[in-house]
Amino acid sequence: MVHLKSISTVYFIGIGGIGMSALARYLKRQLGLHVVGYDRIASPVTDALIAEGIAVNHDHEHLPVFIASHAPESLLVVRTPAVPLDHPHHIALAKKGVPILKRSELLGAIVRETPTLAVAGTHGKTTTTAILAHLLDGCPGKCNAFLGGIAAGVESNLYLHPNAAWTVVEADEFDRSFLHLHPQHAVITSMDPDHLDIYGDEQTFRDAFQLFAHQVENGCLVHADVNWPDKETERYGLASTRKEAEAWTYAAINPQVIEGVWIADVQLGDVWLDAVAFPMPGLHNVSNALAALALAHRAGAPMEVCRQRLMTFQGVQRRFTYQIREEAGVFIDDYAHHPSELKAAIQTARSQHPGKAITGIFQPHLYSRTRDHMMGFAAELSLLDHVILLPIYAAREEAIEGIDSQRLFENIPNTAKHLIDSERIFDCLKAHPPEVLMTMGAGDIDRYVAPLKQWLLEDLNRFKKTKTTTSP
Repeated sequence: MVHLKSISTVYFIGIGGIGMSALARYLKRQLGLHVVGYDRIASPVTDALIAEGIAVNHDHEHLPVFIASHAPESLLVVRTPAVPLDHPHHIALAKKGVPILKRSELLGAIVRETPTLAVAGTHGKTTTTAILAHLLDGCPGKCNAFLGGIAAGVESNLYLHPNAAWTVVEADEFDRSFLHLHPQHAVITSMDPDHLDIYGDEQTFRDAFQLFAHQVENGCLVHADVNWPDKETERYGLASTRKEAEAWTYAAINPQVIEGVWIADVQLGDVWLDAVAFPMPGLHNVSNALAALALAHRAGAPMEVCRQRLMTFQGVQRRFTYQIREEAGVFIDDYAHHPSELKAAIQTARSQHPGKAITGIFQPHLYSRTRDHMMGFAAELSLLDHVILLPIYAAREEAIEGIDSQRLFENIPNTAKHLIDSERIFDCLKAHPPEVLMTMGAGDIDRYVAPLKQWLLEDLNRFKKTKTTTSP
């Protein structure tokens, strides 16, 4: 075990990752350590870190001179599994005898310092964690929180308060990271098989979630839709009637849209809140907010305060984020990278914009995930009116023979589809102007969001001028 008190400098390999950057900020701001990092390319995340005084190196081959010459006993290296172990920086630092921790190991060490609330699940982790952090941030005692996305409003992936009563974290199943956590309370939002390149098969994946649940000090709360072996486990979910939810500890009853906002009566143990308003579109986000309220309730937060805080939550970047929302055109960006997430995002867009044709630009993430969910991706993408499919974003993986976007494209039962390189996105949209445009994926598709927004706004402005000119 590395003792952070003996460390003066920390070097992050892959500091541009959302989880890595939150830890880097914490070590600099909370512990006052000298934090330096490497990432392959510059990004808004690395730009923000530099502005905060954290140096970022983009040289693939060479360590910064300061790090290369640093005394090993006071230097710590934190790595992400997204950067392979044969990376030159790993090799050079391992030869120096510098201690190297995984991101999950460092997070596990940090959260041992305060009572912890954790959010696990294949989908909904980031939104649920961000809502929970926002709720507790308005309550006595506050919280520290490590988010897997940038929360709008605070524009950060880190909440930090001296002497915080709780730490809020995502319990990430990738690379079995969540097994480094031993929270006081936790929730499992979903358990659709994923990361089978790590787990090998669905049962091993499920076994890992059960191991995590056994590490939760006061018991794990599990969504009612999750196939869970322990019948005594407390549940939460969305129900049509109070009678339907009698066996659950937490429930949102008969959620419905009233004047554009989801409203439901909420059961929180023995507490009932009538006509709670939920801030984000989609039933899946009602469920995410309910999970956040449940954990806040378990943490002893005042529920009326949480109810008011809920309506001021502004969302998370890339989680059904409206870039443009006008009568003449809509542009939504979403992180969806699993078939279930695609389904939720597309269905929510349909419910928000009935009668509008939806064009989706999708970038598959990982060869292994595309292989494991080929037909699921094909089925959910067919829900779009117009499909624009990009090449697979490899991330940490090597190509898998016979698995590519061409194969996925051939399985999509939709004739209005195009398989293109990212350089042709604008040409394709010019030929097929969208009414509602969605960008979806967990790779680097986000770098096209700002250019697409600008291009679409210019197009909308031209449309408005033309309409004004031709009006009688």
